[in-house]
Amino acid sequence: MKFKLFFFIVFILSIFLVFVYHDDFLYKKDIIKIIKIKTIEESSSKNSLGLTEKYYQKEITGIYTNGKNKGKKSTFLYEETFSSVSTEQYKVGDKVIIYNGEIEGLKRDFIISVLLSIFILCIYLVGNWSGLLSLISVLFNIIIFYVGLFFYFKGINLLLLCILESILFSMISLLLSNGFCKKTIAAVISSSLCIIIIVVLLLIVIYFTNYSGVYFNELQYLTVPPEDILLPELIIGSVGAIMDVCISVTSLFSELIDKNKKIKKDALKKSSKQLGKDIMSTMSNVLFFTYLCSLLPIFVLAIRNGYSISHFVKNNYSLEITRFLVGSIGIVLGIPVSTYISLKVWEVKE
Repeated sequence: MKFKLFFFIVFILSIFLVFVYHDDFLYKKDIIKIIKIKTIEESSSKNSLGLTEKYYQKEITGIYTNGKNKGKKSTFLYEETFSSVSTEQYKVGDKVIIYNGEIEGLKRDFIISVLLSIFILCIYLVGNWSGLLSLISVLFNIIIFYVGLFFYFKGINLLLLCILESILFSMISLLLSNGFCKKTIAAVISSSLCIIIIVVLLLIVIYFTNYSGVYFNELQYLTVPPEDILLPELIIGSVGAIMDVCISVTSLFSELIDKNKKIKKDALKKSSKQLGKDIMSTMSNVLFFTYLCSLLPIFVLAIRNGYSISHFVKNNYSLEITRFLVGSIGIVLGIPVSTYISLKVWEVKE
């Protein structure tokens, strides 16, 4: 049955990929498929640091795949740089979007669809139905997120919405992946309690520091004060890590109690503590490198153009470091909180 379902999923995903590759008719903008690329001019220039950048003037020939010009051949001039900082490098066979007679960018939906299909197959092979249910939980969470945005634009406080959404994210994700059981109840209560504790801690820290040391450079284009967005962002950004820790601890309790109904509280606490030691560093590293890589391209570009590491980190990474610290606090809090809640849910005796 498992293999039949697997091949059925493969069949559905194959049809999906074929459709996405030929979905050009859904686009309002023109799309061409590149059949020829010719370099007509090449130049280079040096900046104040002596670094050389090469520039290319290219003639791109393609065939329209949608719109009133479908099937017709056309040629476009396109400027490309060697570093591709502000331009893209195209190759024959690529599909690109045309806007106002100029190449706007690569049509990427097929690439994303391939990655999504691989992800779906992997998550089914590893998690079976539970894996597929976790994907459904992601869809539900996306819907909840957009509903929250709707209420925000109606004037509801964003922080309150994010707290409620974070709790709902935890409930839906854990219920769909584990079902309604003691493990899920303990994990939902633990993650919700951790979220509330983090909110209180952040409010206290913000009250005494007034965001000193945090630079809002990447939020400079907001039409509202950055402070109004930062706190909700920190909360939502830490939800996933908190859920992971809480479900790990409660799953441990569930397994140990199922195997030994007479297990003592001290033994469970000891096991939970050991698990916490094992996952704290790895989970914190996951958060650190996740937030680190978000600015890595800009970091490399800045260093290449003469910025010092300390100057760039101070002005650009302070917000990422704040996100990392908040998430890490949530991870650490999740271990004792979920241990305490699990002991209460399972009513473990001394």
